[in-house]
Amino acid sequence: MKHVLMGLVAACFPAALWAQDITATEAVVPLAPPGVMTHAAYLTLHNTGQGSRTLIGVQADGYAMAHLHSSEEKNGVATMSVLHGLEIGAGQTVTLEQGGTHIMLMHPAAPLTEGEEVALTLQFANGETVEVTAPVKRLGYGS
Repeated sequence: MKHVLMGLVAACFPAALWAQDITATEAVVPLAPPGVMTHAAYLTLHNTGQGSRTLIGVQADGYAMAHLHSSEEKNGVATMSVLHGLEIGAGQTVTLEQGGTHIMLMHPAAPLTEGEEVALTLQFANGETVEVTAPVKRLGYGS
């Protein structure tokens, strides 16, 4: 009977079984100069589950938009592009960091100060969401 009940729960609420498989650590929003209309958020994602997960979106409190971005340098020119999905394999850890994959935060409602926090909601392809709090810190290299 217990297995039947778990099967029904899995069929009706598949994301509920995976909610604990993705964790985020080391979240931070680097303090940016006043007046800057784009900020970045960095963090590390850990998938402790049996299957891969695909991060497909981000919402950020206090910002008009948030997107996954990828930065790279080609022939001495830095470029940035929007990512429509970031796969995190089973047992994999992915770091979103300066100069690579990161979260781009656009059009803040108000200037940020050191010590504030930005609430992020990570959205996954399976319907799962993960809430993350990213403190605003002076890191020495800005957003």
